[in-house]
Amino acid sequence: MNILASYNWIKEYLKTDLSAEDFAKKTTAAGNGVERIHDIGASLERIVVGVVKAVKPHPNANKLRIVETDVSEMVEIVCGGANLSVGQKVAVALPGSKVRWHGQGDLVEIRRAELRGVMSHGMICAAAEIGFEKLPAGEHDIWDLSSITDAKPGTPLAKALGLNDVVFDIEVTSNRPDCKSITGQACEASAAGCGKFLWTDPKPIKEGYHGEARVNLSLN
Repeated sequence: MNILASYNWIKEYLKTDLSAEDFAKKTTAAGNGVERIHDIGASLERIVVGVVKAVKPHPNANKLRIVETDVSEMVEIVCGGANLSVGQKVAVALPGSKVRWHGQGDLVEIRRAELRGVMSHGMICAAAEIGFEKLPAGEHDIWDLSSITDAKPGTPLAKALGLNDVVFDIEVTSNRPDCKSITGQACEASAAGCGKFLWTDPKPIKEGYHGEARVNLSLN
């Protein structure tokens, strides 16, 4: 059978400086075969956290507005989001990033472009346009990150959301049930020379407290 294992999670029990690729090579050579590496944050390349500093009407389009946005530098972005407000944290696709318009169709590369006579230096995104289509949102709403992250303007979105991680698809043979857990993977990797195994005693669960939930990632 195969399991999916987060590298960040494995590293909670393994002291290692290996890249994901080198880790996979070492552990595979030792018989714990990594069949595929999923880069969770790859689809969010050049998408950063921005802060809305001003919202102005577009001179040539009633449904569009010019948004002065801090992405570690000030840029103007033409946007039609219905829920824009000053001070809001938003996901900004910088030139060179790729999104799906309204969450549909093929990926489209974002470029600096003139929209109704005004230059737009990127795109303020709806959740569905950058792979989070299951999040509830209004039809013309951009993704409001204000209550989700404290990240500074310009921070890569993958880092701000804790998605700067890779997930290994690992074949676990029937005679190695010990490798079906994260701690088992860390211990096996240590034996393969990937680093030092770190054991921490489990924390007792207090009554009425269920701990910090981990996100289940659906990978295609």
